[in-house]
Amino acid sequence: MSRTNDHKEVIMEQLAPLCPSLFYQISPDSAGFPRAVYELRQLSVKDYPYEKHLLTLHLYDKRADEVLQDTADSVISVMDGKILETDGFYYQFFYNQDRQPVPEQEKSLRHIMLTFETRIYTRSDF
Repeated sequence: MSRTNDHKEVIMEQLAPLCPSLFYQISPDSAGFPRAVYELRQLSVKDYPYEKHLLTLHLYDKRADEVLQDTADSVISVMDGKILETDGFYYQFFYNQDRQPVPEQEKSLRHIMLTFETRIYTRSDF
């Protein structure tokens, strides 16, 4: 059932308005701040009519922590409980309640990590 590239594209479309400098897995050194990097990892699910993925979003900024916190708040507000329909799939996003500050060696860099459970149904199974 999985079409990982399609799933990444759908997630990118949802996050891009909230995190304009958005990348999958790796951001280039030349990328400005604030920036966001996301990962999508498929989890093993048996006997469920959906694919279960872990969407991890890393938010980075060099400005005041408030900017980063506001971005995290916006992402949670928009994505938690969201249901999307595409040509072949339905997507449901559930915030895992685990907003984590991540310490960085570069002291001027702020980093927050958020995770969402993402359930992906084929349209025929929803």
